[in-house]
Amino acid sequence: MSKSRDVIVIGAGAIGCSIAYHLGRRGISARVVDRESIAARASGKAWAVFTYAPSWIASEHCITQLSATREGAPVDIYATVPGVSVGDWLFLHASSYDRMPELAIELEERGGVDIEYCETPSTSLVTAEELEEAGGPEALLRPGRAAGDVEADWIDGDALREFFPSLNPVYVGGISHPAGQVEPYRFSLAMAQAAEKLGAEFVQGEVVDFSTQGETITGVQLASGKELQAAAVVLATGPWIGKLSGKLDSPIACRPVFSECLRAKLPVDLPLHTLYAGEISILPKKNGEVILATYGAKDFVDRSDFDASLSEETKLATLEGVVRVLPELESARIVEHRGDLLAMAPTPPYQKPVMGRFPDWRNAYVAARFGGDGVCMSPAAGELIAELIDTGQVPLRARHMFECLAPASAGR
Repeated sequence: MSKSRDVIVIGAGAIGCSIAYHLGRRGISARVVDRESIAARASGKAWAVFTYAPSWIASEHCITQLSATREGAPVDIYATVPGVSVGDWLFLHASSYDRMPELAIELEERGGVDIEYCETPSTSLVTAEELEEAGGPEALLRPGRAAGDVEADWIDGDALREFFPSLNPVYVGGISHPAGQVEPYRFSLAMAQAAEKLGAEFVQGEVVDFSTQGETITGVQLASGKELQAAAVVLATGPWIGKLSGKLDSPIACRPVFSECLRAKLPVDLPLHTLYAGEISILPKKNGEVILATYGAKDFVDRSDFDASLSEETKLATLEGVVRVLPELESARIVEHRGDLLAMAPTPPYQKPVMGRFPDWRNAYVAARFGGDGVCMSPAAGELIAELIDTGQVPLRARHMFECLAPASAGR
């Protein structure tokens, strides 16, 4: 592709901004079109905690074991359906996680924004009953070790209480992994500003249709009546992917769900150490705030009507849950109750991205349906899509992943 021609990226969330930035690094100018603004929706409200990749395999192993006792039904949003494995797109997590330390420096230099990146422990708490049922710490660590998760370790309750003195005594320890985090809005903004320095342009407008010639997309049509010409088009529209892909007669199955959390502040900052206790999540951030949430299948509410209303019931349940785990959170001041729509795969809703070129179009691409982990997968997703557009070839290092996530298989 001639590097002097424009690529239109539809969607200015973390994925769209990453694609624009990585296209710019390859000398390709991008025009990013969004009906709102940069990271105005879920990308600006995400937890933005990067999980060490092999833990996903270990988690899937545990989920598979649990599902066997529940008639094969997925037990949370990371559970897969027959024939689909989270391992198929683990590359997106692993590559993004590994690249973040360097990318944080790169974005501050090019985009002029501190994305508040830091590394933190991430510990899944275990009760005495759970520990006994599992057969001890080594049994809990075994699946991860088998998957290459050499950084996972057991941390006992006494060590945890050095960090969190008020931790509920029911927890006798936990499995700890390394993790990273960023501030989500600043992360997307940094990529956008870095992309602009490399020639990208950000345009406010709603794409309502496409102009075509044979098997080629020649431009996009905006609600204002304006038409933007393009050498290629990338759909990075999150939960709105179904409607827009339908305009290309290549509909991508998608279920919009809603997730919410609380942003809080305590009189004294918590240690930078993420805690998970069942469906309860406590995520201290570098800026001194803490994200509080419940995180299970029941917390992802079907919003096929695209309603983004917050729930007072969820807010109260979250507060009750986090205080049970860490009583000192009772003194937390709620700074913001926030949430937004996420894009999941169809029935049952689970997380499976869709990435690649639309098979019926020479120059139309998609990167969407990342669930609640768009920020966490965006560095690798942006880089891979940019390479695909630039070279016209699927990167060999991710060939299998692209086959699994191709638009042609998006209904699975």
